[in-house]
Amino acid sequence: MNTAENLLSISILGRARADIPLELFKAIRERGGEVEDCRIAPIGDLVTANMVVSGNWSTLGRLETALPGVAERMDLQVRFERCGAREPSPDFRPYAVDVIAPQQPDLLVHLLEFFRSQGVQVPEISSQKYASTHTGASMCSVQMVSHVPVNQHPQALREAFMDLCDDLNADGMMDPIKT
Repeated sequence: MNTAENLLSISILGRARADIPLELFKAIRERGGEVEDCRIAPIGDLVTANMVVSGNWSTLGRLETALPGVAERMDLQVRFERCGAREPSPDFRPYAVDVIAPQQPDLLVHLLEFFRSQGVQVPEISSQKYASTHTGASMCSVQMVSHVPVNQHPQALREAFMDLCDDLNADGMMDPIKT
């Protein structure tokens, strides 16, 4: 991310349509902005877009002025705010966490309480409920990015995580992200 420029965080919510990403990116480029970070995903019958756009002061001002009109034209809700660059976390190692479990209302709460008790941060979460194609059982798939303190023993954390998965009747994996 180019920290020398100003940054604008943009969040959008609207009815899912195939043209939304292209129209958003065109609106940003037409005003001289550059997308630094972006997540677009369907949520139910809606689509959500979260992005950070960079540009000089004038570029972001033009974008802030244009976004309400773009949102109205596309029937979207939009929120935006100037922001800073994400702070580096050199005292943490990134890990990918994957859990497959029977659907249970407290699954995410149990997982997040476990990681908090271990001093592990969870900056990204994605979960999907689904019916197994083989049995029809109600299942849940969870993917997380976790930040594990560098002074934490990885094998001890993995063993405690596997014990939690056993208690939750879940299958889980926790592996370093190699980036």
